[in-house]
Amino acid sequence: MATTSQERPRQRVLCVLDRAYRGAVEVQFFHPLYGLLDLHGQFEQVDLALRGATVTMAVEEDDYVPAVRIGSTVLDTLPDYRGAVRDLLAEGFSVFVDESALDGLGVTPEQLVPGVTTLAPAELALRWPEYDQVWFV
Repeated sequence: MATTSQERPRQRVLCVLDRAYRGAVEVQFFHPLYGLLDLHGQFEQVDLALRGATVTMAVEEDDYVPAVRIGSTVLDTLPDYRGAVRDLLAEGFSVFVDESALDGLGVTPEQLVPGVTTLAPAELALRWPEYDQVWFV
């Protein structure tokens, strides 16, 4: 007998994001963090690990305005990654950042969006068995 999606056990997923910037104009309508919010209801748990330059998505920045001027036009519908990280945390995601990447970029854990967890690279890998799937987004 085939199982339906309602009979399948809900799974835990860890999404690992390594590439920080895909072009602000190109992703103004959909970016990877926004997509994770859509996946949230389909799984028991979806968590996010930011590595490399993507750790900057979780750095709090008061002066950031998601807008760019192109000629005489102001495009103000750009993604707000910090806001998306706050939204993920509010929805129950765990958001992890690679501690060594923070160090390499001169960022301290105190500069992160509240609720984000720093982990050493080896510690992140040790958590993988806690998940049914690990995705590289």
